[in-house]
Amino acid sequence: HHTVPTVRLHAKILTAPNVPVADAVNRMREVYATAGIAVDFVSTENLNLPALNDLDVGQCLSGQATAEQTQLFANRNSAGTDDVVVYFVRSTVPPFNGCAAHPAGRPGAVVAQGATQWTLGHEVGHVLDLLHVNNNDRLMTGNGTANITNPPPDLVQDEVKIMLASASTQDI
Repeated sequence: HHTVPTVRLHAKILTAPNVPVADAVNRMREVYATAGIAVDFVSTENLNLPALNDLDVGQCLSGQATAEQTQLFANRNSAGTDDVVVYFVRSTVPPFNGCAAHPAGRPGAVVAQGATQWTLGHEVGHVLDLLHVNNNDRLMTGNGTANITNPPPDLVQDEVKIMLASASTQDI
């Protein structure tokens, strides 16, 4: 049995994003495939949580979840322990395209309505322990995914190693 490193992804939608979820997943698959990582889009659920639709993410620092993030990330219906859950919200406060800070043991990220086609893959990259780089040819550019210059954006070998070592990259 041949196993493939796979990210199991679940979408929880509070506000439908401008870039359809299916398109963002396909862009993510396109980039992750260059790393030999499959993306299994497992489930979609609509959440009616108006109080969390403009989500307080504080400074959006890894390992620091706000009360609102903690509340939102408790919604993990049908997701396994290492599965990644992405919450699509109207906006973050302060305004970001997305934020991958999450409570311990609840791998996931938020993506704002106005995010680009590359934001989903970028934020999940953070969930898989990748850091920002100052290079607009790369998925993990810290300059905003709207500024990606040479699509599809790149993952480099060091990043691939980190992604493969993440608990959320499962051998399926």
